[in-house]
Amino acid sequence: MNHFGMLKFGVVIGGAVSVSAFAQNAVTLYGIVDQSIRYTTNADAANGSMWQMANGAITNSRWGLKGSEDLGNGLKAIFRLENGFEPQNGEMDSNRLFGRYAYVGLSGGFGTVEMGRQTTEGFNLFGDLDPLTVGNYTANMWPYFLTQGYASNVVSYSNTISGLSVGASYGFGGQPGSLTENSYWGVRSEYTQGALTLGGVYQQTRDMQSHAQQMWGVAGRYVVGPASIFLGYVGGKDATGEIDRDFLNDPSRTVTYGSFVDHPRKDTIGYTGIVYRVDPAITVTGAFYYDTIKNVNGIGGNSGKRYTGVLEAEYALSKGTQVYGTVDYNKVSGGAVTELPGSSHQAGVAMGMRHIF
Repeated sequence: MNHFGMLKFGVVIGGAVSVSAFAQNAVTLYGIVDQSIRYTTNADAANGSMWQMANGAITNSRWGLKGSEDLGNGLKAIFRLENGFEPQNGEMDSNRLFGRYAYVGLSGGFGTVEMGRQTTEGFNLFGDLDPLTVGNYTANMWPYFLTQGYASNVVSYSNTISGLSVGASYGFGGQPGSLTENSYWGVRSEYTQGALTLGGVYQQTRDMQSHAQQMWGVAGRYVVGPASIFLGYVGGKDATGEIDRDFLNDPSRTVTYGSFVDHPRKDTIGYTGIVYRVDPAITVTGAFYYDTIKNVNGIGGNSGKRYTGVLEAEYALSKGTQVYGTVDYNKVSGGAVTELPGSSHQAGVAMGMRHIF
């Protein structure tokens, strides 16, 4: 759920709000505080269970500022600064002050150009065409580690014309003498006709040795009355080792790695789901993800599988406040067992509260 309330304010000078010089300026303070209590089985190498307070199941807590200035003739200057944080202890999600968004740009009849830290094209597409809008627990969002989520030093272009939405972005690696080291690029398109939305994406990131991690995918959503039905596919090929080492392998695992250059990890992920609005206050979501993996951990012939089922129910106390409960189940096999800390299966149950401002 990625909807925000808005608080607009002017520039305060000497106790009064100045509106004469900047009458067309608008700055919005927004955010989400989402906190949950979660119980997880097989949470360590000894298969012990765990109770914890955690960031939200579906939405990550964040706050941000975004604004625009009307430059005339339909042209606007825009900016966005957004920080993710952990409400249970107040810490930032990363060492970045604005780890989610930090960009400035121009918007007009030609579309929108933005420069700075932004979401990748893969994340943009699947954030719109995934039944959970990309979850927040590792247990329910692991397929989207393939998108990398965010990229720095990015210039992007986006536009929507007659139901067709397109996006393209390029991230400068910033390495002297090289255009590929630590770089990123991606393209996506999405088309909506009535109740049906279809989209596709391809992107590539490179590490400091110019080894590539590629992801691609197609997805769709069809709305039937109170139900939205989702179907999608995500593919990936990783010669960097980042997907295994940095994202999917459980940090408590001792893992032997092979050569990712010679044996890049390959993912084939399919998913389906439904979001059903029971009434204006109650929404129920179900999702299922399945991954067939080759060359797990850079070892040739080391295959594995992973599947996940998620069920979430949400009750709106008001337009800005919801309570929810969620259940998830993960199962891994073959080489993918390193993605869980102990047993080859894990279940989680959580209850939480989200406030949007």
